[in-house]
Formats: sequence, C-alpha cells, structure tokens
Amino acid sequence: MNFNITQRSDAALRPASREGGTPLAPDDQKTSWSFPTEPAISLTISRYWGAIRRHALKIAIFVAATLLFTGAILLRLPKKYESTCVIRLDPSVPVSVVSNQPGGGQDSDLLFATATKEITTPAVVTPIVQKLGLWTPPADNSSTDVPASFVAGITRNIQTTQEPGTYLLNVSYRSSSPDQAAAVANALAEQFIEHEYDTRNSALVSLTQYMREQIKELGQRMKESQVALDAFERDNNIINPDSTASLMNQQLSSLQQELGQEQSKQRTLEANLALAKEGTLDALLVSDRGDSLATLVQAQQQSQLQLDVLSSKYGPGNYLFQQKQRELAHIDSSVQKAQQHILAQIDAQARAQAVQVKLTERQLADAKSQLEEFNHKNVQFQILKHQADTDKLIYSDLLQRVDAADVSAGYHSTALRIIDPATPNPAPVYPRTEQTLMLALLLSGMLGVVGAVAADGMDRTLRDPRAVPSELGTGLLGSLPEVRNSAEIKSLLMPAGVPENEDADGTPFAESLLGIRSTLLLGASGTPLRALAVISSRPEEGKTTLAMTLAMSMAALGRRTVLVDGDLRRPQVHRAFDISNRLGLSSILQDHAKLDEAVVPGRIDRLSILPAGPLSTNAREHIAARIGEVIEELKSRFEIVVIDTPPMLGFADGLNVASVADASLLVVRAGRTSRDCVQMVIDQLRQVRAQLAGIVLNGVTPEMSHHYYYYHDGYHSYRAHRNGNNGDDGDE
Repeated sequence: MNFNITQRSDAALRPASREGGTPLAPDDQKTSWSFPTEPAISLTISRYWGAIRRHALKIAIFVAATLLFTGAILLRLPKKYESTCVIRLDPSVPVSVVSNQPGGGQDSDLLFATATKEITTPAVVTPIVQKLGLWTPPADNSSTDVPASFVAGITRNIQTTQEPGTYLLNVSYRSSSPDQAAAVANALAEQFIEHEYDTRNSALVSLTQYMREQIKELGQRMKESQVALDAFERDNNIINPDSTASLMNQQLSSLQQELGQEQSKQRTLEANLALAKEGTLDALLVSDRGDSLATLVQAQQQSQLQLDVLSSKYGPGNYLFQQKQRELAHIDSSVQKAQQHILAQIDAQARAQAVQVKLTERQLADAKSQLEEFNHKNVQFQILKHQADTDKLIYSDLLQRVDAADVSAGYHSTALRIIDPATPNPAPVYPRTEQTLMLALLLSGMLGVVGAVAADGMDRTLRDPRAVPSELGTGLLGSLPEVRNSAEIKSLLMPAGVPENEDADGTPFAESLLGIRSTLLLGASGTPLRALAVISSRPEEGKTTLAMTLAMSMAALGRRTVLVDGDLRRPQVHRAFDISNRLGLSSILQDHAKLDEAVVPGRIDRLSILPAGPLSTNAREHIAARIGEVIEELKSRFEIVVIDTPPMLGFADGLNVASVADASLLVVRAGRTSRDCVQMVIDQLRQVRAQLAGIVLNGVTPEMSHHYYYYHDGYHSYRAHRNGNNGDDGDE
C-alpha cells in the first residue's frame, strides 16, 4: 500500500480490546512500506533554496565586503568630466565654388567616418595642445615638438558619435577638469573646421598653379592644331565637306542607277540578237524590229494564196499564174533582204550598247575612287578639327576653373559649422558610482548564491528531508527538529501528569514523533508491525532517544510495548529511566536470568523495559545466535517490541538485530551523517534481506528545511489560540 498521511485520530491506532492483544502474524509474512516521491524539479529548487538560506549570512557578508571594497576603489579613482560640442555636417552644401556641386551624392556613413578619423589625427590635435598649453616644453628647450605619446594620450580621451537620423556629430572630451574638458571640445571642433578649410584652400592653390601651367601648354597646342587644320583645308580644297560628300554620294547613286538601266538594255539586245541569229522568221517577228518585216510577210502570204488559187484554176502554164509566181519570188527576195537588214541592225545596236555599258562602268569606277579619296581626306580633316575643337574646349574650361579657384581661395563653406558649443559639466561621468555599486551588488550576490549552491553540492551530508528519497532511493518516514535543550527530552520521558511533562506534549519534537508513530502503524502493508529495530550508521545520531520516546508513545497509545536496550557496548536506556542494569538482555543471552526476571516496568502503563544488562564480551558473541529467539518470546508477550541497537558501521550487533526484526528504522543526523555512510547501511540491510521501514532525519533546523520554520511558528500560534479559547490540551 502507498504511504499517505491523513488526518486520523489516535483512536484509530488503538487496539480493539485492551485485554486482547493484536493477533500475531505468521513468520513468513513481511511488513513493507511504500512512499511517494517528490518531483525532481521541486526537490532541486528546494535544495538550492535551502542552501541559500543556510549560507544567507555568509552571502550577506560577502556582498557587504564587496560593496565596501568597490566603494573604496571608487573613492580612490580620479574623477573624469566630459563636455560635448555639436557640429553639423551638411553634405548638401557645396564645399567649393570650383565645381559648385553639392555633396548629396556622398555616403553619409562614409562622410561621418571620415570626419571622425580626421578629428583624431595629430594634425588637428597637436595645434590644440599647443594653443591651450596642455603640454609644457622642457626647461632647456631641447625640443618644442609635442611628443607623439602625449598626443596619443589626448586622443584616447576624444570620443565622436553621430546622432541617429541626423547630420549632427558630437565631439566629446574627457578631463579631470570640467573647464578643460569644455575648452578642449570646443577647440577640437574649431580646429577641425579650420583644418578642413586650410587643407581645402591649400589644395585649391596647388590646383590653380597646376592649371596655369597646363593653360600655357594647352594654348600652344591649340595654335598648332588650328594651323594644321587650316593648312589641310587649303591643300586639299576642302570647303563644306559635309555638303560635298552628300553631292558625291548622290552622283554615285545616279551612276549606279544609270548603269543598271544600260545593262538591262544590253541584255534585251543580246536576247534579240540571239533570236535573230537562229534564222527563223518567227524569231524576227517577235523582236522589237519585226513590224517592218511583218508587212512583207503578210504580202508574201497573200501572194501565196493567190498563186494557189491560180494554180488550181488555170494551171501552171497560165500567164497569170506565172506573173503571180514572179511577184511571189520578188516578195520572197524582199523578205530575205529585210531579215538580213534587221539582223545587221540588232547586231550593230547590241555592240553600241555594250560600249555604252563600259563607258558607264568606267564613270562609276571613277566616281567611287573620287568618293573614297574624299572620304579619306574627310576623316583626316575631322580628326584635325576634333583635336582643334577639344583643345579650345579644354582651354576655355581651364580658364573658367582658374578664375573660380581664385574666388574659392577665400571661401568659407557652411557645410561644417558649430551649432552647440561645449559647456563645463559639473557631474563626473567616471567613475559611475551608482551603476558600479549596483553592478557590484548584482555580481557579488550572484557569486554568493553560486558559491552557496556549489558548497551545498560538495556537502555529502543529508540536510533536506525532501531530498532523502531521491538521493538514497529509500522513503523518508519522518524528520525530527533539532532539540538544543536537554530538558525537553527529559520531559518526554516523564509520565503524563508530572509537572515536568506539562509542556512536552506541544513541542515540535513531540508532534513530529507522533507523526512517525502514525506512519509506522498506518503505513505498513501486510502484517502489523511487531518488532522494530532502531538503528543508525554512527554514534550520537539520536537513535536511543528516538527508541525511548517512540516506545513511550506506543504505550501511551494503549499497546503493550517493551523497550529493549540492544546496545551491549554503550547502554543508555537504564540511565535515562533510572532503573537497575543488574539483569538484562546480556543475562538472558548467557542464560543467567529468565525473561520475566530481566524485564522491568516502565514509567507509564503498558510500557516495559529490558535493559542491556551487565557488559560482557560473551554476551555479544551470543547475540547473533539467540537474539531472534529472545525477540520472538517478547513478541509473544507484547504487542510492540522496540529495540535500541549499536551503530551499524563497525559493529555486527545491529545488523544481527535488524535481520530478525520485522522492520528497521534508520536514524540519520541531519548535517553530520554523510550519504555514503547511510548508503552503506542500506546496502548491508539489503544483503541480509532486512526490512527497512524508512529513514528518520534527526536534528533538522529551519535553515536546512524551511518547512520546519513554517511548521514551528504556525503550530505554536495555533496552539496558543486553542489554549486561550478552549483550554484543550489533548492530542490532535
């Protein structure tokens, strides 16, 4: 079953009958406890917070010492004062009348970077040092030059920044004197503007001198180029070359068209000549000269028809036939002569056209040659003319620039101007006392917290009750607060009604003990708890006190309880209850006494005590063999057997007792017992298969667990309220 603390009255823990004891469980049945575990994150936070609470005083001392040390250093540091002069850099204003062009095309970031670099150059800083007397030359006047190291020291105190989204440049200077800081800042701005003017004016003077020298050379060259141009025009008779070139191109185009027409005519005549030379009448008829031949051919055809008619009518012998035949022969002779004449005309015309084509081609070739020659001369002319025009243009531009440079030599541009001079600032900017102290507070606090957490991490002891399950893998049965007053423990051992026990019931220790008792009785699964061994890893961890008070608490609940002092080396129970130790556990183990003779009644009802008895080495040797028998006999007579044991580490007695008990209750001293020792005890119990009911963390202080702080204050205020209203002192 899972362990769960609920609000239950003590009546639920009492036996059903005072006479009838709790039935004994079979030996093979075991009693077991199970406990819930806290979340890992919650445990980690709680552990860190506990470490901070435990080391809070040390952290506070460390923080205070750090603040005092920081304050002492700040008081010893020399104060620095800063003054700022504001300069406006306007790239839209012309810096010179030479070009009369604004600087709007410049990159503003590049412009400000250039100005920042120029302000910190020795050319600007050195005159300020000399002007303000920041450096005193040696008495022997061995050197009047300001050392570069001194200039570098001044430069380190200069700072320039740009106002975002503006053309404003802040020039700041830090000094141990407010007046000196303001004077140097203003001097830097003025010297920067003056240096900009001087360098620009010097550049203009050098440029003017250079341009005057260039003008002389260019004037001579301009005369030479113009003379060469005039001589070329005169020698080559070039007048208005553009119009001449246009006319020559038109003439060439006209000759090309004429040649094309002549060549077309030549091809036509050659075609007619070829047809005429074929000798066919039809070929001559289709030529352009076939009109005159067509009349003769038509007359020849009519005569042939008439001849055919006369031949059919009169016959070849008729004189009409013969006359028509002679007429036809004459016409045929005329046709042949006409053919020959036409052929001769076509041939003569074709030869004449061929001559005309050759003449036209010769004219075209001559025109092309003349045009090429003219173009060559025109190119040379244009080169000479361009050279002459260029020399004139450059000469004229240089004259204008020289005049403008003379004017710009005394021109002060408004592109750089001071809009807010520096004034002395009485508040120092270094050291920043408030910010430094705040930073020291934060850093020292963080270092203190880290140191506390680191120290807690190196602490191998158990402190926080909530961390026990996660660190040991074993459930925490309960925790007991630290008791600095021994009278409180003595009062717990007194029976009810005794004056010494009046305030014992309301202490945090007593309330925690009741919680452990309830957990033992209600949290067990399986058979009820009968024999409980109270063990510890080392001496002085509070196991004897817990065994005694737990036995009295069980008896007060109405259960027949026996407290056995199983520590045969340093017995303490008989001293605490002021009883005789003549007979006890050692006597029973050695058969020197019976159980009834050794057991004595306690201070309250239903509580019996079995002291340790006389110290004997022989008894310690018999404990391993006979302790189980003694415990079984006690279980047959009592409902609860509580056994105090010697420390587990170094002695085997406690392990022998734990192996035969129903369960063991491991007591750990908070802040003293290491986790390694506790783990060794747990491993020993596991090796002998002893049942561990849980761990009780003893001596817990509010610094170890803040839950005890709230519990202690809250409980006592609640109890005071109850006593004031009801006067009820009973258990809750």
